[in-house]
Amino acid sequence: MGNVCSSGQKKKKDKDSGSEKSDDSPPYQEADKKDLISSESNAGDEKRAPLAAVEALPDVTPLPEANGNQLQDQQNHQPPTALGKANGAEKDSNTTTPQGAQAPSDVANANPAAGNLSVLQGKPPPGRKIERDKKIVVYILADNSTEYKKHKRVVHSLYKHFKSKCQSRGFDFIIADVHDSEPETEPGNGNAKKDFSRLQEVKRWTQTPLEAQGGHEEAANCLSEITRHSAGAYIVPVLFLGATLGTPMLPLTIESQDFTSVLGTASETERLLLEKWYTIDNSYQPMCHRLHAQQVDPYSGQANGELNELLAVLLRLFSEDVKDSYLTTVVEQEINNTVLMSQELAKRCIWIQTGQVARAPENSSQLELEVQRRISRVYSKLKSQLCEKNLIRLLPTMSILDEELSAVIESLLDKALAGIFEEHQLKSSIPYNTLGVDRVLLEELQLVGHYSKLLAQNSANFDIMNDVKRYIRDSTVQPLVVSGARGSGKSVLVSKIMENVHRWKPEAQLILRYANLSARSSDLTSLLGSMANQMSVLETGHQCQVPHTLEAYAGVIREILDRQQRFFVLIIDGVDELQRDETLDWLPLQLGSAKLILTVSELAEEGEDGADSTAGGDGFDMLAALAQLGIPQRCFLRVRQFTERQWHDILSSGGGDFYAANGALKLPDEWKTLHGKTPYHAKSLWWLAWLGHVAQPISEIGEISGRILQVLESKFATDHVELLLLIVRLSPWGIRESDCLGVFQKMTQVEAQVAFKIWSKFCWLMGPMLLGLKNIRIADRSFGRAVLARYAQKQWLVHEALRDYFDRQDSEFKGSQGVNTYNYQKYLKLPYHHFCAVIEDKPAPHKIDILFNCFYFTDLQWIANKVHATGPDHLLHDILQAVWLAKSGGDDSTSEYVHIHFLKRFLEHYLHELSYDGQQFYTLMKYYLKTSFRESPELKDDEKIRSWWECTNELEFAFLEILNADLDAENGNGTDGAPATGNGEGEAPSATSTVKGYDVLMNLPQPGCYVASLSTERAEICIWDVKNCCRIRELQGIQQPTAMCPVGSYEAAVLCRREIRVINLDEGKFKVTLKGVMNQKMPYFGLHDQNHLVCLSRNRMYVNLMNLESGDCVTTFKAGEDRFLNSLLVSGDGRILVCGDETQKPFPLLVWHLSQRKLLYDLRIPHHDFLTSLSAITHEGSYVCVVAKELNEPTTPNFIVVYDLQSGTLFKKWKPSCNTVSLAISQVNACVIAGLEDAKILIWDLVTGNCKSTLIGHNAPVTFLKLDPLGKVLLSYDKEGRDSAIRMWELNSAKSLAVFKPPAQVSTSEILPNGAFVVLALKDRNSLLTLALKNYGSGTGDTLEDDCGGTLYGNPDNQHKVFDLSN
Repeated sequence: MGNVCSSGQKKKKDKDSGSEKSDDSPPYQEADKKDLISSESNAGDEKRAPLAAVEALPDVTPLPEANGNQLQDQQNHQPPTALGKANGAEKDSNTTTPQGAQAPSDVANANPAAGNLSVLQGKPPPGRKIERDKKIVVYILADNSTEYKKHKRVVHSLYKHFKSKCQSRGFDFIIADVHDSEPETEPGNGNAKKDFSRLQEVKRWTQTPLEAQGGHEEAANCLSEITRHSAGAYIVPVLFLGATLGTPMLPLTIESQDFTSVLGTASETERLLLEKWYTIDNSYQPMCHRLHAQQVDPYSGQANGELNELLAVLLRLFSEDVKDSYLTTVVEQEINNTVLMSQELAKRCIWIQTGQVARAPENSSQLELEVQRRISRVYSKLKSQLCEKNLIRLLPTMSILDEELSAVIESLLDKALAGIFEEHQLKSSIPYNTLGVDRVLLEELQLVGHYSKLLAQNSANFDIMNDVKRYIRDSTVQPLVVSGARGSGKSVLVSKIMENVHRWKPEAQLILRYANLSARSSDLTSLLGSMANQMSVLETGHQCQVPHTLEAYAGVIREILDRQQRFFVLIIDGVDELQRDETLDWLPLQLGSAKLILTVSELAEEGEDGADSTAGGDGFDMLAALAQLGIPQRCFLRVRQFTERQWHDILSSGGGDFYAANGALKLPDEWKTLHGKTPYHAKSLWWLAWLGHVAQPISEIGEISGRILQVLESKFATDHVELLLLIVRLSPWGIRESDCLGVFQKMTQVEAQVAFKIWSKFCWLMGPMLLGLKNIRIADRSFGRAVLARYAQKQWLVHEALRDYFDRQDSEFKGSQGVNTYNYQKYLKLPYHHFCAVIEDKPAPHKIDILFNCFYFTDLQWIANKVHATGPDHLLHDILQAVWLAKSGGDDSTSEYVHIHFLKRFLEHYLHELSYDGQQFYTLMKYYLKTSFRESPELKDDEKIRSWWECTNELEFAFLEILNADLDAENGNGTDGAPATGNGEGEAPSATSTVKGYDVLMNLPQPGCYVASLSTERAEICIWDVKNCCRIRELQGIQQPTAMCPVGSYEAAVLCRREIRVINLDEGKFKVTLKGVMNQKMPYFGLHDQNHLVCLSRNRMYVNLMNLESGDCVTTFKAGEDRFLNSLLVSGDGRILVCGDETQKPFPLLVWHLSQRKLLYDLRIPHHDFLTSLSAITHEGSYVCVVAKELNEPTTPNFIVVYDLQSGTLFKKWKPSCNTVSLAISQVNACVIAGLEDAKILIWDLVTGNCKSTLIGHNAPVTFLKLDPLGKVLLSYDKEGRDSAIRMWELNSAKSLAVFKPPAQVSTSEILPNGAFVVLALKDRNSLLTLALKNYGSGTGDTLEDDCGGTLYGNPDNQHKVFDLSN
């Protein structure tokens, strides 16, 4: 009866006996807490396995029938932890609920603004769940029968297809199959025969974790794998189940009361057998009898016979419900821990049924009858839980081709994946609308929160916690420095401060960063920049716009601290890893009311391995440097080592929940006498003991890491461990699972399934030493250092393998609807591994030359794609990394590489813009090259920079080009601290101008590219030549111009105060003032034809039709007595007029035909009001769209209605999920465009009524939409400046054409035909910013450009004249 494994067996179900002690408490909990728990935790009388680990409660309701061997001994009970649960007595925030293997959660999306704010204030992430990563795991549940081999092959054959599908959506994809149908190392075939031959390898019985002894290894590995993935990935279970359950297993432990009752009914020989193989284990809670695994030494036929006999005895003596608790197989445990535990997994599970439940023949053995009973029980449970659509029946009588099976499985998996993609998007905790806060910052804060959460599952050395609390509460104005040896738990201490700081000081705003957690915390400038941005958002509502330099960020932080508006607590963990020299000028020493905590590692003594290529390897003593700054001695705290008593307590009871051994795990006494005791060492010793290596003699505490590595090597083939450890350790910020597997498989040349089995076992046995935080990484820096020290000679090979692996991948993935996505991992990892491989390649001469002139620093296309794919921080990190490698390689002459310095300056200058959206890369690069050449022409001599300039002139896709000579010509005049972009000659502001900025921009109708600008306070109208970025007319002294409407070629009707005047813009003359005055609050007017204009009367009761030649009123339109109009909308051809009426309830829309001079329709919807400020009409007036609001339910989002004005009927009605804040309509593309509060733009098809596409990119409500005069290109932005960028979209394809984040807020804008040019008026700037959309449109853009060049505006003699119209 082969490989035996029920790691945790459930106690017998005894529905009546309430007094029986439930075992749901977390291990190592104080006694009184235990009783409290057991009373709460009888959820559905669910009794707990003796070896069960405490799991986070699934947010999904557990299924009613999920009993059986429910909570198997989950060794991997939490996400791997980062510093040993060091203090047994300090039980931090342990849950008091019964828990099952983590089922994926269903957390509803919270209010975005509230969520953002708590993250920005540094509050720990809410709830127990950590948001799931973009990772999909197809987990195969099966027994070891060979019949599934070919079916499994079908699933594996789909791997490539689904991997590329997932990659194009940014997801990782793996197939987890821990079962081997042909055991590599053990003979025997693992079918359900009663055969213990597979257990012959002695160390498989003993030198393994407790829950894997006695042949339970495979089950323990499977359950660890399930727990590992359910914490952070989306699991799709694929179940192979036919007429067998696989190898039965002997129970590892039998609770003493059950054992005693069995002995009572046993015969003498049975009793002897039972007592021989099961010995009492007093240390275990509750008391039990444990399978005495040591006796299988050496393996003999006699032992085999005895074990088979033992199984038969247990089958005879156990009653049915006890059998259900104790006798189990791997596949049953897997089923109980996945599909029967979580509704989500049951919904996705695909069941491939390969046999029927047949009736047992007359002469069946006890075992066959038992298997029969159990399999029918499993079937009935599965049928009640699983979805019929996901069942594939492959009965032995059917002959099904692999292709057919493959097609069925593919379509089912496709559906499951589509559901996961959608679910992930819905549950993403960062919404599209972040009110202008960069997503990059919120992602960083989320990562910090999740990392803290994982760390906080350990115990810190709490002696100094009270000192920290006192510091945060008292009036000390200097920084606090916490130092300690490596592995002493400083990061855990910091995570505990995050948990508690808001209890100590509810008003605290915590700004916390861990060094080297991500690219944005891997150098001091980026780390301070990230902190400065977070503080700036809390303080002012928007991020700081300063160049990316240490001085600038330190200045921002000091300035915010000086204001003392908020109580900031700043914490930098591991600052010594980033500080490479003595200059600590950035450190604020006088903090006012704020607090600053730094943690610093003490320098390693000679004996320890301090070799770490990423830390400041030159042995710079940070503590000494800090001490010289005059920080008082009381502000230096040291994380002390454990006292003898604490150390003894921890090694007696502090294994933490991870090992879930309920007291059965004992550490040898000689380990308790070791010196130099830190939490890392305690964690390591517990880990060694859990692995079953308690006999290891350890004399020196520093030997632990080396000993651990030896133990690991003994469990795998020699080089497998070092390769896996190096792949994980040498990947900055961790590595994705599928990439790790890919590299490992390539290096070892094993099959994919074998590679996965090794990896799965590695993850299980590494236990708490691995951390799953978005990627897989090594949890403890100390362990990482030991890995590098032990396997130094292989590093170069691994870097090379990683480089080749990523190099072979595609740079882009074909996505759905033809949209390609970048291969994020390739752009992220490839350059780093290339640099390391070059530097460590001993024989290469000129390696520094190779480094700086490599493709990744010279090919502009790669550079642009990298910025677009990963953000500019990672490219900047590449440069800093290369410079650092060159220095450590002994070469400091980086100054000769002009292009490197140029690129670095460019990134530092435009970091904020590029972080917002990398699509601006070519716009900014071309502009930066242009201005740099003007300032230092010698740059053109550099071959690489010259090639970049040529590249920007040969682009073939649409991008915006900045036409102004200098973006910041008026910098310093209240330009909101925009970065200076050079000091070229800009448009000189006129001498009189004190008020800056423009209120209105308007396209002018004559040929060429001209716009008019209005400035109300300066009383001026200017005409601009767009292509040449210059004013060509200036009309001054016009009293308060606030709106204008072009008439004919050179005239315009301008609203001056409350009168409408017709002005000749070319000659600079008043022509006529229309009679009557306008309403003060609603001075609305629009053009009917070249000689007539309609305007709202002063009392708003009617609309006047005015003659533009004479200024007289021709006729009036009136809707009836006492009806006050509140809007006026004229179609582009001037025929149709639509007004809103605010008197009647509900608000109606009144539609007039201007040519026929009659009221066409009085439109209204019962119980609804029209928000006429949000309305739009097509050019020829056939459709009008308007936003409406329900009167009875004021809280529901508003919605959009479209009327067909030819028939006067309600044509379409759309209800988006949130409020519409801007509206436009395009006749050309027959669509309505709505800007929403959640930062999306929806395009609705007027013909079908469907939502054609969703435009995503903005990060604040889109309050402004404008179509170009031809109705093909859309310009969008947020008028309130929360998201200061403008975006251009092609309407018919919904493609993003261009993005640009100007240096200040946009006050008004205009788009020219076909989007050829966009003109922006920025707040407090007197020059307009002109952008040309290059390479877009079928020749029309060029013809427009030719028009611009060839046609002068009006009379050539009036070029550049200034007219004064004040008299």
